[in-house]
Amino acid sequence: MNKKWMYVLVLAVLVIPLVLGACGATEEPAPTQAPAEPTAAPAEPTAAPEEPTAAPAEPTEEPKGEAGPYDEVDPTGAQVLWWHQHTQEREEGLQEMVAEFNETNEWGITVSAEYAGGYSEIYDKMIAAIAADDPTLMPNLVVGYANQVAKYQLSEALVDMDYFVDSPAWGLTAEEIADFPQGIFEADVSPVFGDGHFRMGFPPNRSMEVMYYNQDWLTELGYDGPPTTWAEFAEMVCAATDPEAGTVGYEISTDASRFASLVFSRHGTYFFEDGSAFDFTNDTVVESMSFMKDLYDQGCITLIAESYGDQTDFGNYKTLFTIGSTSGVPYYDSAVKSGEAGEFIWGVAPLPYMDGGDEPVMNLYGASVSVPKTTPEQELAAWLFVKWFTEPEQNARWAKISGYFPTRISAADAMTDYMEANPVYAQGFALMPYSTYEAQWCACYEDVRRMMNDAYSAILDGADIQDTLTQLEEEANVSLAENTP
Repeated sequence: MNKKWMYVLVLAVLVIPLVLGACGATEEPAPTQAPAEPTAAPAEPTAAPEEPTAAPAEPTEEPKGEAGPYDEVDPTGAQVLWWHQHTQEREEGLQEMVAEFNETNEWGITVSAEYAGGYSEIYDKMIAAIAADDPTLMPNLVVGYANQVAKYQLSEALVDMDYFVDSPAWGLTAEEIADFPQGIFEADVSPVFGDGHFRMGFPPNRSMEVMYYNQDWLTELGYDGPPTTWAEFAEMVCAATDPEAGTVGYEISTDASRFASLVFSRHGTYFFEDGSAFDFTNDTVVESMSFMKDLYDQGCITLIAESYGDQTDFGNYKTLFTIGSTSGVPYYDSAVKSGEAGEFIWGVAPLPYMDGGDEPVMNLYGASVSVPKTTPEQELAAWLFVKWFTEPEQNARWAKISGYFPTRISAADAMTDYMEANPVYAQGFALMPYSTYEAQWCACYEDVRRMMNDAYSAILDGADIQDTLTQLEEEANVSLAENTP
């Protein structure tokens, strides 16, 4: 697996899109108050990263000049319903941007951005709408991870967004395409649908799995910074655990993206790169689960008591480490500023990585937006909104509102002042050159993610590790076979 792609990874055999976990389809943290500027001083990774905004690869060809199916479509007055997952302050900022588009677009398009639940809830609603075979039940734009939208396309429910991208009338120029890092721009392209090049979605943002750490607490314990090996991690979490004081070293989320990140950090994987099978019984996966189970049995790490409880406990000086999405940085900042112990120095770092090599391996993921099949006018109108929303000015604005990373080079270049004012955000962004991806090339991965979560939980509950991982591998490969077109 290529661990260092500097935004220009060419996905060779199967496109492994950016997800949760999701990642994978990871639910984003629920904000508790308006985010404030982080105060932590960034800690440099052992291996100095390259500049994440280096010039991307030149586009291999100009957009197609042939007339497409939407070139003669008139989107004037079209109504667009967008199902999204954003809440509270993030949703408020999104609604302001949508209102601006509605007021200023030249076609009189009206976009309605509707909170439709978390990623899994939206997925379930889409599957139900597709099963009903009624376009009127469909949104005109929907957020989703690539594995989720691949499932929709098994029923041919999506528009190939290359029809829009390549359209002489409505598409992107070669210069605009070059402003997207190639690894991000091509990540939503599937080689298994259409004629082998089907663009299932378009990327408005990305985020990354990182370790949050309390630097003041580490200093009190005698450590200079966060761990770079898992042995150091074990030592630190046990040193921070004090049942009488109600403190613990790390609070576990059994989300599939945490599972994947543990494996990636050791420079391992749980699937074959050609997409032919899942591999949950290899030594690295077994080691990852055995390591966490041992610390759990010692009492040095515990399960999260409630949704985002680790975020609250981190702010209250009750847990030394958490692992989660960089999109949560503003909410961690709020938790620290409102915490019982007062403010402290904190930051984000790679998961321990030196057990397998001298560079971090980061789990980069993010949902894109897709256009379900409804009417040509609504489909085109949905694209015109997406095109506007991902223009550099809006892309940078959305990154600041949401805490996600931008997907346009020029948007990142325009965020220098924001990076300086938000050093924890900048600290995470600097790790993007070390990114890899979850197994989202498969329409089965939504189901497999749930299997991974269940397996992780079962192992912590005392199930035999080898037997549990063997069963996970067998069930995952059955799902893979059932969901391969």
